[in-house]
Amino acid sequence: MSTICQNTLTSASPDSPQAAPAEHPAAVNDTFFRKEVALAHANQWMGAIRLAQPMSVRIVACVALAIALCVFAYIFVGTVTRKARVTGMTLPAGGSLTISAMNPGILSRSFVTEGQAVVAGQALFEVSTERQGGSGEISMLVAQQLTIQKNTLVAERRTRMAQHRDKTAAIDERLLNINAEALELEQEIALAQRRRDLAKASLAKYETLQGNGFVSAAQTQQKQEELIDLGARVSTLARAKLQLQASRLNLTAERKASAGELDNTIAQLQRSEASVDKEIAENQSRKTSLILAPQAGAVATITYRPGQAVLAAQSLALLIPAANGKQTVEPLEVQLYAPSRVMGFVATGQTVLIRYQAYPYQKFGLQRGRIVDISKAPFAPNDLPPHLASTILSNAQQSAPGGNSSEALFRIRVQLSRQSIDVYGVAQPLRAGMTLEADIVQDRRRIWEWIAAPLLAAAQR
Repeated sequence: MSTICQNTLTSASPDSPQAAPAEHPAAVNDTFFRKEVALAHANQWMGAIRLAQPMSVRIVACVALAIALCVFAYIFVGTVTRKARVTGMTLPAGGSLTISAMNPGILSRSFVTEGQAVVAGQALFEVSTERQGGSGEISMLVAQQLTIQKNTLVAERRTRMAQHRDKTAAIDERLLNINAEALELEQEIALAQRRRDLAKASLAKYETLQGNGFVSAAQTQQKQEELIDLGARVSTLARAKLQLQASRLNLTAERKASAGELDNTIAQLQRSEASVDKEIAENQSRKTSLILAPQAGAVATITYRPGQAVLAAQSLALLIPAANGKQTVEPLEVQLYAPSRVMGFVATGQTVLIRYQAYPYQKFGLQRGRIVDISKAPFAPNDLPPHLASTILSNAQQSAPGGNSSEALFRIRVQLSRQSIDVYGVAQPLRAGMTLEADIVQDRRRIWEWIAAPLLAAAQR
């Protein structure tokens, strides 16, 4: 067969239209094979072989090239943001106050409604703690006995004061009599001293006359006796004067002692009355107690209604304090609680992207905030606010299923850029206690830097 083909090719004339001239004689001379083989391959009667390239192949190649360029551009221009996902809730920036019941009982009256503004000292609730006994309501019976006891003390105080007035009047009267008697005694002493002086002058005259022989010695002796009697009279009157002075001093001291005794008695009675008043107030508090607002603000939530039973220290309402003592309420902020494993790169000033659970972010978008404060130490579960602890721990457990429920959490305070959210074209104000998830934007770098990070780290060693 091959012999026939070779003869056919050899017998073909070079002038034949079907024969093709040699295109590459140099290649024919340099070939490794025989000359006949080269000529057989060079003189192909059907012409040179050309491969057809359809348009679809070019399109695919262009598309692949465009995709490759886009990938390279994305790698060199695109960025990767590292985020930390945590949970939290909205709370007033100035905190919130829990209004609690002081004693167990029945909530009898509520003086406020939710959203109402109150001032410091305003009555919020009235709790009834009445107890019934066989003879009636116990606190009422105790109040009657305490009232009788107080009336008795008041009557005793009035009696002691009346007795003191009578005694003081008697002493004052005796002092007046003594003063009058002392005045008369002074006059009597003056007369007695005058008589004694006259008797002394008369005795001197009698002694002179006796010396001249005009009077007898008996007469002179009689004058001496009269002088002695008058001296004794003056001494008796002086002693009586001293006794009156002593009586005056005793009455004055008795008057002062009576006043001091009255003061002591009145003080004891007043202490007893104060003790009774305290017992009356305590008994009244056992019957009903008023719960007042500790400071100005707005009542956010009322958890109990009149007629419901409450326990001691049980929360009745939540009060949002007013801003700086004014009537305006503190704006809301977001408080995030994060475990220690995500706190390595968290810093103040970082941007926070917030997703409220009440408003799905797929429809209402992400809300922005900025970190303004980070707690220096973590909060143990027991240190969290009592009315928020269960919600905070539950949200933290949901955001990190592998975490420990007893793990301490850091508090991150976030200032909101807006106090409302657009809901179908209407600005809906945010409310305290709304739960949320947040992404803390920590680091932003290009994709090629992220890919080359291991190489760069190895080069720096």
